[in-house]
Amino acid sequence: MKKITALISLLATIVAFTAVNVLLSASPAVAQKSSTSVTMESCESTCRKCQKMCQDTLAYCKKKGGKHAEAKHINTLKDCILACKTSADFLSRKSTSHAKSCAFCAEICNACAASCEAMGNDKKMKDCAAECRDCAESCKKMAQMT
Repeated sequence: MKKITALISLLATIVAFTAVNVLLSASPAVAQKSSTSVTMESCESTCRKCQKMCQDTLAYCKKKGGKHAEAKHINTLKDCILACKTSADFLSRKSTSHAKSCAFCAEICNACAASCEAMGNDKKMKDCAAECRDCAESCKKMAQMT
């Protein structure tokens, strides 16, 4: 009896999520009103902002030198720049592969945020980490929508 109750509860949850997704996809205005919703356009914009932030941070780190210019950190920033650019491009042309690109971008952005946070109490690094976390969250949501 407990298994049947759990199964019914699970099915009800699935039906509820499906209904919400149908309503949101049928009405773009509804999706725009929700502060937690992500559209292809908003995710693309977030990716482009993150790409720009990481490009600026890369230049800053090269100039600053020391641990900021270590190869592992520099390569992580470059990976993030490319992942964000790729996802933004996939999203801008509504590629059917955008969800895979966004999932990958979220992973890379989280790694970049961690790398920036490891640089210590540096405002530029904190700002970059925050931008990367925002992008990772947006991309994660986009990847889960499809």
